[in-house]
Amino acid sequence: MEPMVLFGIQFTLSLLAYLLIAFWYVAPRLSRLPREVALVPLLWVHAFRVVGGTILAPGAVGPGVPTEFRTMIGYGDLITACLALLALTALRIRVQGAIALVWLFLIVGTLDTANAIVQSVRFSVFTYALGVNWVIVTIYVPALLVSSLLIVIQLLGRSRDPNPASGQHLGG
Repeated sequence: MEPMVLFGIQFTLSLLAYLLIAFWYVAPRLSRLPREVALVPLLWVHAFRVVGGTILAPGAVGPGVPTEFRTMIGYGDLITACLALLALTALRIRVQGAIALVWLFLIVGTLDTANAIVQSVRFSVFTYALGVNWVIVTIYVPALLVSSLLIVIQLLGRSRDPNPASGQHLGG
């Protein structure tokens, strides 16, 4: 099977599975929470984007994968993961600009993901040995996309006031 066809099948099926999970199970539960609380589990998905930095490790991908591509992808993911952790921390300690940090994370992360997709095609990376990075792209990236969509829904939706009687708190 052609690598791009295999990638397309795996990516599409993973994306579909995550979308079903998101809209059948996750979104209904998050809709009952205050926005700041609902954003927390969605951001945790992105905190582990550090795994994208694997592409920077020697031997992680075939020698033909261009250094420019590896550098762009690896550092983009590491920066985005740091922003996710910063936004999580801001939400946890209730910093006044926490929602602005979530927006910053979302914009940077979305641009990084879009760039990664464009550059993957530009450099024809699916024709190279990608090792574990193949799994990251076909299993984890769809989860990132769906989580980002749910973050957008939370950010654009009405802000729900925290109800002290509900027992809900950030991170818990």
